[in-house]
Amino acid sequence: MNENRQVTELSGTWIGRHRNAINVFSNWIGFGFAAVVNFFLSPVVVNHLGNTGYGVWVLTGTLTGYLGLLDLGVRGAASRYVAKLHTQSDHQGSSQVVSSALSIFAVGGVLAIVVAAILAFGVLGIFHMPAEFQSQARVVLLLTGVTVATSLVGGVFGGVLTGLQRFDISNAIEMLGVALRAVTFVLALKAGQGIVALAWLNVALSVLTGLSNLAASLHFYPQLELRMSHCTRDALRMIFSFSAYFFLLVAANRIVLFADVIVIGLFLPVSMITFFAIASNLINYGRTLLSGIWTATTPLASSLEARGAHEELTRMLLSRARFASLLMLPIGITFLLRGKSFIGLWMGASYAEPSGLVLQILTVYLLVSSGNLISNATMLGISKHKAVAPVALSEAACKLSLSVALIRPYGIYGVAWGTTIPSVIVSFFFWPWYVRRTLGIPIRSYALAVWGQPFAAAVPYALVTYLVEKYWAVSHLLLFFVQVAVVLPLALAGFWYVCFTRAERQEYAAHYLQPLIKALRLA
Repeated sequence: MNENRQVTELSGTWIGRHRNAINVFSNWIGFGFAAVVNFFLSPVVVNHLGNTGYGVWVLTGTLTGYLGLLDLGVRGAASRYVAKLHTQSDHQGSSQVVSSALSIFAVGGVLAIVVAAILAFGVLGIFHMPAEFQSQARVVLLLTGVTVATSLVGGVFGGVLTGLQRFDISNAIEMLGVALRAVTFVLALKAGQGIVALAWLNVALSVLTGLSNLAASLHFYPQLELRMSHCTRDALRMIFSFSAYFFLLVAANRIVLFADVIVIGLFLPVSMITFFAIASNLINYGRTLLSGIWTATTPLASSLEARGAHEELTRMLLSRARFASLLMLPIGITFLLRGKSFIGLWMGASYAEPSGLVLQILTVYLLVSSGNLISNATMLGISKHKAVAPVALSEAACKLSLSVALIRPYGIYGVAWGTTIPSVIVSFFFWPWYVRRTLGIPIRSYALAVWGQPFAAAVPYALVTYLVEKYWAVSHLLLFFVQVAVVLPLALAGFWYVCFTRAERQEYAAHYLQPLIKALRLA
């Protein structure tokens, strides 16, 4: 009995002290699970729908993806203020914020359905889409509008869990949804169903996820009261004071995320979207790992700001930005040097060259911008994102303009360069300056942490990866992953000894590894 109590107390103490680390690892598990499931699901969907069918599916999803702008930054505001007000034990204030957010999203959900109908019957015809797919695409657009509407309302409660820093619960719900989506999609496709059936499944899963988030929010925040009377003018004003600029950031991100597919659909056959989407999906899978860090950074930054812990805030930004770069470098180097081989093994030889070259171009953008995502998340957490919004919008406008200008002479490769070039410029010139201006971190210190040390430490991994690609022939995916696993320790060793000081290594070992190992042994 005493031993069991000791285990429980030790585990509880460790969890309480290391909630931030648990959140990050929980995010990685959730996002990693989604990436793995989607990795194996993608070839199934492409093979059953074909290049044109899959291109239509991606295009309709992209068009309705812009409906996410109806979020207006409200979910981010809800997370921000729940994190701050919960820390201050202001439960009435939290209830007012959440109730007001629900009222906003009720209106936003209706607008989502209306706009989806306009897209279906007024816009769809301008794309290079075969006639036999147009009626199906209209139905899919309408159903996806319903999915967006339910996701907006349910997303409020996902924001509550984020504000409470209960990413473990939020990720468990998301993982269940991802698993159900994969199983039901495969069953539908095997039964000969098409994109309309997949759209219906998305509606059902969105409703289920929203209800699960609602139940979890009420369980972990019992003081939260959802009432129409809690929707107050002061709460609405507080939400929009934060969300107005956050909305601009989201809008810029949506333009970057979805404009490529729109441009391709306007100027090239819709089947070309498939070749681009294969590469961009791999980039998104990589970014999901970063999401595990930056989604946990915003509420933590809010909490640190509420406590007035400025030094801890700056230290957190630098360490997490550096770690984000470390995390992406092995993935990015593999994409750059072995991306074509990987896509050929994954999707088929016909996709290796076109999708592989797009992947290499987009990887430059992934590697350069990774650490800056943490800076962006920190600025959101401390409400210093107003100056970021116009820069993000300008970057998005440049990406859209360049993509349109380059698609005619260079096709989908021009679209990839149109996305990459502005991002590289903003990453190198804006973020180091803004971090110094806001938090006083010297540009040299920031550049060294985000790019200098990580890139230098990754050189041995890059050299050996190049040699493996050149001299060790690979015929199937399993061997490819074995090769990566064999070389990966070089990257880990380089990061450990180049990017971390002896004091940092001792601190990480003492505060994270040893207590965890001790707890596992007692268990």
